[in-house]
Amino acid sequence: MQAKAVIEARLLHALAEAEGALPPGPLPGPPIPPGERDRVTRGLEAAGLVRVGPDGLVRSGERGSLLSAARAKRSGLPSRLGRPLEIRAVVSSTNEAVLERAGEGELRGFVLGAELQTAGRGRRGRTFDSRPGLGLWFTVVLEAPRDPARAPRAALVTGLAVAAALEAETGRRAEVKWPNDVYMEGRKTGGILVEARTAGRRPFPVAGIGVNVHHRPGDFPDALRAVAGSVESASRMRVDRSALLARILTHLEAWVARDASGALDLPREFAKRDGLRGREIEIRGAGKAVHRGEALGIDDGGELLLREAGGGVRIVRSGDASVVP
Repeated sequence: MQAKAVIEARLLHALAEAEGALPPGPLPGPPIPPGERDRVTRGLEAAGLVRVGPDGLVRSGERGSLLSAARAKRSGLPSRLGRPLEIRAVVSSTNEAVLERAGEGELRGFVLGAELQTAGRGRRGRTFDSRPGLGLWFTVVLEAPRDPARAPRAALVTGLAVAAALEAETGRRAEVKWPNDVYMEGRKTGGILVEARTAGRRPFPVAGIGVNVHHRPGDFPDALRAVAGSVESASRMRVDRSALLARILTHLEAWVARDASGALDLPREFAKRDGLRGREIEIRGAGKAVHRGEALGIDDGGELLLREAGGGVRIVRSGDASVVP
C-alpha cells in the first residue's frame, strides 16, 4: 500500500507541476517497475482523481484538485508566510523535514507541503493518515514569541486561523476543539501539531497543519470513518487545494500578527468557535489520569478550564478531550 501511495503521490505531483496535462513516460525521480505507472493511473482514474484521454495525456478528474506552489502563488499569498513555498511529492513528515533544516539559516515564513507523508505525526506520537490527492498536509515556520510563556498559544491561534479560512472559503461554520482540532458539521476536518527545535540558540517553532479536503467517507481508514470529515463533505462544494492553501496562509499570517502585537484576546476569540464549551467532557493525559467536568473555555495562556463535580475549576494544560456521551 505504501509503495502504491508513493507512486500515486509522484504522479499527482507531476500532474500539478505539468499544469494539469501529464504526457506518458517516466515520472521524475527513481524508476518505476514496468506497468506500475499504468496500474496506479487506472486506480486514480477509478477514484475520479484523474482521467486519461485518447491522446494518453493524464488530466485532472471530476473530483480532487491540483496542488502546486505556482497555483497557490497565483491565488495570492500573504506578504510573509509561503515565501518561500515548496510542495513535494513525498516526505516522511513535513514537520520533521522542516525541523531538520532549522539550522540552515533564516526560515521564518517557509512553508513545506507534500502530496504524501509516509510517517506523518499527530499529537502524542500518533500516526496521521495523509494519503495523496485528497488533502492539505503542510508545515509553516512561525516566528518565535518574544515571551516564551506565550508559546502554548500557538496551536490555538493556528487552529482559529484555519477555522476562519475554511469558513471564508466555504461559507460553512468551522469550530476548534481544544487543544488542536478543527471541526465542520460535527466531524474532525483538520488537525494542528506545533513543535519547536533550537538551532544556534534560537527557537524555530513550526505548525504542522492537516486538512481533509476531498475525502468521502470511504476514503478514511475504518478507525476514523465514524469521526472524520472533510471540507467538501461539510460544504457540499468543490474546493481547490492550492487556493485553500493560500487562503489558510493569509488568515494565519493575520492571526499570528494580531497575537504578536498583543491585540488578540485569545479566550474571547476562542469562545466564538469553541466546540467544547458548556459540554461535559473527559480529559485523558499521557498516563491513566482522567478528569471529568464541564468545559468553560480557555484562559489567556491557552489552558482549558474545567468545572468539576464539586464546583471547583481545574486548569488543564495538556491532554485529550472527548465529549461524554
